[in-house]
Amino acid sequence: MPNRKPAGFTLIELLIVISIIGILATVTLASYNSAQEKARDGIRKSDLAQMKRALELSKADCQGSAYYPNLGGASAVAAYTALGSYLSDPDLKYISSTPTDPKNAAPQQYAYATSTVAGLFCPAADGTGTLTVNGAVDYALYVKLERTSDSDGTNSRTKCAGKPDNATWNQTGYYVICNN
Repeated sequence: MPNRKPAGFTLIELLIVISIIGILATVTLASYNSAQEKARDGIRKSDLAQMKRALELSKADCQGSAYYPNLGGASAVAAYTALGSYLSDPDLKYISSTPTDPKNAAPQQYAYATSTVAGLFCPAADGTGTLTVNGAVDYALYVKLERTSDSDGTNSRTKCAGKPDNATWNQTGYYVICNN
């Protein structure tokens, strides 16, 4: 039996199999990363909707039931942090805890912008029921999505056109929730 071929794979066959496995792994990993981005963007949308519900609850306690809390801040991100503290204060109880972005690093950070109206007030977070927090007529809650081509982002920007901080969030990739 001198013509018998030895058992096993040739080097070429092994290289082809390894290449195929590498291509499949790359495609799978790319899909997985995309699914993770989509999931985080879904969390962002849900978190901002939750904050909108809390803002609507707080609006009912503001002067004339027509204003939203304006807490200021050095930036819209700082204003969001102040808003979260205000809404989750144990004396007010509009929300149990403040949602934070899954990444919580620029540019994926929640932000809050309002239009200030002098002389209109919301309850202080001290349990006294006094109206000492400035009020606002309009607000915008926004975040930059990871999937910048998300159609919900485009629709939300169109719906909220003209709301506070429009120059910041009215760009591709942002998702916005505002008062209607």
